[in-house]
Parts: sequence; C-alpha cells; structure tokens
Amino acid sequence: MIRRLEQNDYELLAVSLLADEYHSETPPEFFYDPDAVCNVYEDADGPVLFLRGQAISIGSDEKKVIRLDIQYLNNNDFRRNMKTMLEGFPLLEKKARESGFSGFVFHSTSPLLRKFCIKRLGFEDGPCDLLYKVV
Repeated sequence: MIRRLEQNDYELLAVSLLADEYHSETPPEFFYDPDAVCNVYEDADGPVLFLRGQAISIGSDEKKVIRLDIQYLNNNDFRRNMKTMLEGFPLLEKKARESGFSGFVFHSTSPLLRKFCIKRLGFEDGPCDLLYKVV
C-alpha cells in the first residue's frame, strides 16, 4: 500500500532517521516540505519506507525530473525493503511518466542500495554518487 505522509508518521520517521547511519542528521521536517511529496510505502506488517519526491529541472534543456530521497525504517531489513521497492517503483515510474517527467535522480553513498537500484530498477551510475533513470 502507498499513502501520503501524515502528521502522525512524524515520530516513526524521526526515530528511523536518528537510527540511520546515512541520514542521522536529516530532520523529519525535510520529508514534510510543502514543495515536495512524500509517500509511505507499507506492507502487511506496516510502514517499510518513506519516499520523498521533488520536481527539479536539469540540463540545458531544463528537463523535468524527480529528485528522490528514500528513508527505510530499517536499513537491515533487506528482503522487506527490496520487495517493497520492486513492487512500488514501477507504479511511481508510470505515474511520473504520465505526469510529464523524464526521469529520476537521487544521491546515495550506500554501495548495496546503489547496486540494487542499478541491477533491479534500471538506474544508471552518475557523477558524484548520483543515480539516474530516464523514463
């Protein structure tokens, strides 16, 4: 299930950020930015990840892309995280394409996440730890 981030998700998001070696200094308010959209991806056991998307323009031709930020509730729950992304990302990709976006970009220094996104979700390696995908 995919739903919008709600105010009552704040505490769970804050705890997951503090426990995350990659995002421990990211404030929960970042995910509540009115210029971005944040969804909560859930399975039968509850929330799995928060996915923030923000429209940006890149390149000399100002292509519209979505900058993604992903926050897992538990970075070590590999199977659950992978399953949720494999099920949810194609829906996000379809919606982005239908809304006129030309792709996605996000920054990650996590070798495991980078490898997964390239191998399983079709992202490509970019400069400065960026990953991108054209839709």
